Amino acid sequence: MGRGLGRTVELFGLWRNEKTDPEPFYSELAADTALDLEERVGPLRGQRVLDLGCGPGIYAQALRDRGAEVVPIDNSLEEMSITGPPPEGAIEADAGDLPLPDEDADGVFCSNLLEHTPDADAVIREIERVLKPGGWAYISWTNWYSPWGGHDMTPYQYLGPERGPRLYEKRNGPPRKNPYGDGLWACHIGPTLKLVESRPALAIDRVEPRYWPKLTFITRIPGFREVFTWNCVIRVTKLPRS
Repeated sequence: MGRGLGRTVELFGLWRNEKTDPEPFYSELAADTALDLEERVGPLRGQRVLDLGCGPGIYAQALRDRGAEVVPIDNSLEEMSITGPPPEGAIEADAGDLPLPDEDADGVFCSNLLEHTPDADAVIREIERVLKPGGWAYISWTNWYSPWGGHDMTPYQYLGPERGPRLYEKRNGPPRKNPYGDGLWACHIGPTLKLVESRPALAIDRVEPRYWPKLTFITRIPGFREVFTWNCVIRVTKLPRS
């Protein structure tokens, strides 16, 4: 992403109201992300892109604005209908078991999904399967021990994925959405990198903090990265057939 410090500050200001008014923050973030993708992978026009965990389609629209042929995918019709009808052409499906053929997509966009699935490995395997050789994937998620890793339960996630949610609910009742084990799971950077590295046809191009990508060195420091990355991005390419 990375449009300079001023843009980061602007986005942070919008993020502070994300709980009560999410659309401004996510619309601006989506526009920046689509521009960033185009700068890194080339023109999006005409590319077939899968948007995994699409929700109401904010990212799908930003990608379509740049000419991509987007297939929005989410396992929750309710999430896709938060702001109105589901995104045009949306498919209700599990990202870990996609109803699509092999080598179907030029690109896969997977933003803030991995922390919302109990099986991140299955999602990574499906990304590998559906990408065409030479295709790209953008995989981003909020890592558990980051400042927002517990979502509505923050900062209780720092007590661990068992004790933290239990204490939060004892003191505050169930979270507004995504209770732990039913919409939210602990997803860490180190193990997720190992999942991607284990896929024979995927090559990691770059790992970076989403909101300050120039500080990519953070993601290379075990332990430290789990707290200070905030939101981790893994950029991958599918290798050509040997």
